[in-house]
Amino acid sequence: MAAKRLNSTRRQKRVLSFEPPSRKGNIKVPMEGWISCARVLLIEEGLAGIKVDRLAKRLKVTRGGFYYHFSSHHKLLQALLDDWRVNNCFIPKNADASSPRAAIDVFKQMTDNLVHERGFDPQFDMAVREWARISQPVADVVHEVDADRVKALQAVFVGLGYAPQEAELRGKLFYWQQIGYYALGVEDPLEYREQNLEFFHQLLGGQKYLDALKKSEPRAA
Repeated sequence: MAAKRLNSTRRQKRVLSFEPPSRKGNIKVPMEGWISCARVLLIEEGLAGIKVDRLAKRLKVTRGGFYYHFSSHHKLLQALLDDWRVNNCFIPKNADASSPRAAIDVFKQMTDNLVHERGFDPQFDMAVREWARISQPVADVVHEVDADRVKALQAVFVGLGYAPQEAELRGKLFYWQQIGYYALGVEDPLEYREQNLEFFHQLLGGQKYLDALKKSEPRAA
């Protein structure tokens, strides 16, 4: 049997989709379309793939459309990084974890978002982290986002009843475990992840989660 090649450059392929322009005219691709295309190329080929010519070719338009929206290639990269920072997150915006019941709801919504990739694209997340390895400004943004996510997770564990220090550690363990899951390239079937979701809740939520869950259960008539 022939030996497998060890220098393959094949990466995950993505489908490019975006909303058409909201107004009629010569604009064939809106700004969001160019950002979506840059996201796809970042995932498929890494930062080196994000070239104006390659974007235009993928979108089947001329370079002129790019410069209508962006004054430079750098501005596109800034927009792409902002898109990741603002939109690619599994933690609900303005999440309320002020009580054990509310914390349980947020906790379950977060894990559901992760399992079903609702609002969170792990391949986009990994691609940005790869980008951060060669760009300190990008690394600074990634570190800031990571800190904000851990802080949000800490608030959930505080809501479940943990003291701030333990809540912070549990938030970090939750986050490190999840990022590590994607970094390692684990590919569990969706059915497997869904079947074991409650075990995941219990393991990461700990005793306070179980206590809060029990207290929130409706009493029998």
